[in-house]
This record gives sequence, structure tokens and C-alpha cells, in this order.
Amino acid sequence: MHAYSERASRVLVVGDLLYDLLAEVGEVTFGTDTFAPIHAAAGGSGANAASWLAGLGVETHFAGRVGDDVFGGFLDGELKRAGVTPHLARDRDLRTGKVFVLVDAAGERTMITDRGAGEALRPEDLPAQLFETGTHLHLSGYTFSGGTRRETASRALRLAREASMTISVDPSSVPLLQDVGQGRFLEWTAGADLCFPNLEEGALLAGAREPEAILDTLREHYRGVVLKLGSRGAGYAGEDADTVWLPAATARAVDTTGAGDALCAGFLSAWAAGASPVEALQRGIEVAGKVVSNLGGRPE
Repeated sequence: MHAYSERASRVLVVGDLLYDLLAEVGEVTFGTDTFAPIHAAAGGSGANAASWLAGLGVETHFAGRVGDDVFGGFLDGELKRAGVTPHLARDRDLRTGKVFVLVDAAGERTMITDRGAGEALRPEDLPAQLFETGTHLHLSGYTFSGGTRRETASRALRLAREASMTISVDPSSVPLLQDVGQGRFLEWTAGADLCFPNLEEGALLAGAREPEAILDTLREHYRGVVLKLGSRGAGYAGEDADTVWLPAATARAVDTTGAGDALCAGFLSAWAAGASPVEALQRGIEVAGKVVSNLGGRPE
């Protein structure tokens, strides 16, 4: 494990940036009208994490691809407003990605996604000048889904390893892991300093259902593993600490969109500053508690 003193003073997030439309619905009746409040917001798992990191005082950069359209301009402006330095390629052929989020009465969400220009993220979109010691690389799992996105993720990992940077990955999606294969994902990301799966992602990667077994298995592939358990809190296991479990923060769940991204950001902000894994996990849980109390996945 990298010594605390070697941890990063800035974070580069490579991942997805999307335009969210969130609808608060109790129940949808198909084939007729459903009336509900609809909110437009900046989204995308990687960009959400970047915005929380910047809000927590971390120098944060984000690399992604959007369309050369008004939505891309809006998302660029929202990153800057959050304190993130964006490195966005503008695609003239593909539109900015969008996601329609249905939020039910319990705050759980169902997402219908058009990844748009994000599907065409390319290796040359990476800000090569940031791949140096002192930068931490955080990769959204969506970048491993295929095509030039996967090439970009591979190059980012190679450049980070060559520069002796710390690295974290968020698997991000069960369907993605099923598509690429659990073994391939583990092979591509093996040796990363941190992995941030939720329970379903962790179960698929580890081939086990119990949280303890998931951590025990995945710590063989990563130096540290943070298992996100939603309303049950989170756990950590790694080379630098015994396994620890902490409960979720007390919060009324309005919308769980971005809670996992916020937990990643809270953990990384403390971990990169030299906090112990327990302290970092507590910070991540606190930040996740903030995001579920509001609509959308970004800081207010």
C-alpha cells in the first residue's frame, strides 16, 4: 500500500457525464398519463463523484466527452460551478448523453440511459499532463464497457501505473460487469489501491453473497476494498487495516441517486489527505447521507 505521505494532492476522474431528468413518481401506469414533478440536473456517476470531491476541498479534474450542443455546454458549466476543472472533448457527431431517472416513494431510482457522446470517449481525450505523481486516478466502471471507452480506461491505467499514481475504480453497474465478464474486469483493474463496489457488484465480482465473503475475496485483487451497502452502511478491508463495518448515516431518503458516488468522494477526500481507512469510511458515509436527503446526485 502506498504510504500515507505519498497520497495525492489532486484527483483526476475519468468517466461519464450526463444530463439527468428526474421524475418523482409513486407509481407509473403505462399507456396513459402519469403526472409528476420533473427536475433537470447534471449527472453521470464519474462527474457526480468529481463534484463532491471538489466540494470537499480537493483539487479535482474531470475527463469525459459530450456533444457539441447546448446540453454539453450546460454540463461543462455545472462542473466549473462545482469547482471541478473539466477536460471535455466535444463530439460533433454524437449528442450529449442523457438519462431519465424515475424516483419512487422510497427514494429508489430506475434509470433509462442514452450514453450519447460518452460512448465515444477516446484515449486522446485524456489530459496527459495530469498523469504524474501527486495525482490520484479515479475510474468509473462505465469506461470499461467497450470500444474506444475501454481503450481509454486501459491507457489511463497504464499511464497512472507508469507514473506511480494511486488508483481507484468504481465498478458502477451490474449489467456492465455481466457484459464484460467478472474475470476480465478483475484482471484489468487488479492491484488498484481502492475498489468501491456496491453489494450487487461485489457479489458478482466475488462470486459470493455475504458481505464478509465479498470483502475477503476482493481484497486478494485490490489493496483496499470499500463495500457500499446502502441503508446498511459500508465496510472496508485492506492491507492497512482489519475489516471494519460502519452503519449508515441517519437521513430521510428522498432520492438515492449518486449516494455511492458521494461515498466514494467522501472516502477519497479523507484517504488522500492521510486519514486512516476507518476515518475515511466514516467521512464517506457522512457525505452519502447528505446526498440522499435531496433530489439529484450533486452537492446543492
